Amino acid sequence: MKFFRHEYILLAAFLAFAAIYLPLRDQSFSLDAAIGGCFTVVVFAYAIRKRGRLLIRGEQARSLPEILLAHLVCVGTLILVLRTGMFVSTMPDWLTLPVAADHYGRMGPSAFQMLQAIAGFSLGYFEWRLLISPRSINFEKEERRARIALWKKAELEAERMDALRLQ
Repeated sequence: MKFFRHEYILLAAFLAFAAIYLPLRDQSFSLDAAIGGCFTVVVFAYAIRKRGRLLIRGEQARSLPEILLAHLVCVGTLILVLRTGMFVSTMPDWLTLPVAADHYGRMGPSAFQMLQAIAGFSLGYFEWRLLISPRSINFEKEERRARIALWKKAELEAERMDALRLQ
């Protein structure tokens, strides 16, 4: 879809983050809600960009409860991974040491923060792939449905012919 360009998706994600975080900034869960909203916008926007209306319509579309359940699991896991660093009291030194520093002496992210970022991107990619993959069709089930439909038509035709004979 032409309106789902990368720049617009990222702008929408930033606006969603700001729209959720600013009213809730006094609450303890404000950052979690804002990250979840931003993640939702990014994942669904890129999925709609890839599949368009086929994401929710058509034979190969996944059901809405399946999509929502997968999304809730991914958002919950993302929040759990991002909040883990706050509640872990002791970590090995190799996880807390900064990976790099710049020329001004500012320290970069730690190895644990890098692992958190990789986990967040991996969750987003996993959910995006789940959303854009077509639903697998069970051919045996479809064939059984078709056979049942044919027999029902045959029964209806037999009933119609019996009704014609009586008259």
